[in-house]
Amino acid sequence: MDLIVDANTLEAVAREHSDNKHLLRRESLKIGLISVRPNEALPVHSHPKEEQFYYVLEGEGVLRLGETDYPMRPGLAVSIPPGIVHGVRNPGPQALRFLDIFIDWSAPAG
Repeated sequence: MDLIVDANTLEAVAREHSDNKHLLRRESLKIGLISVRPNEALPVHSHPKEEQFYYVLEGEGVLRLGETDYPMRPGLAVSIPPGIVHGVRNPGPQALRFLDIFIDWSAPAG
């Protein structure tokens, strides 16, 4: 288990719409650095058991939370309860970067 992680040295995992860095991976807790590419989107979806948090670091975008769209900008913190549909769009010319934190309250700690 690494106690200190330098995100600058981590290789990004390329997805269809984003580049993701896994900062911490545990059974009940996952923390990632998400970079949604310009003019791309994370599809609307939900998680049945996990609570999810976003903290926006750079760029601007649109968060779909339930049936409502919200602007995303640096400094915005979002709490997404289990089962709530959500997605992210980046209509802008620069990457939208945010911390993505998952907590599975049903999983054993560790």
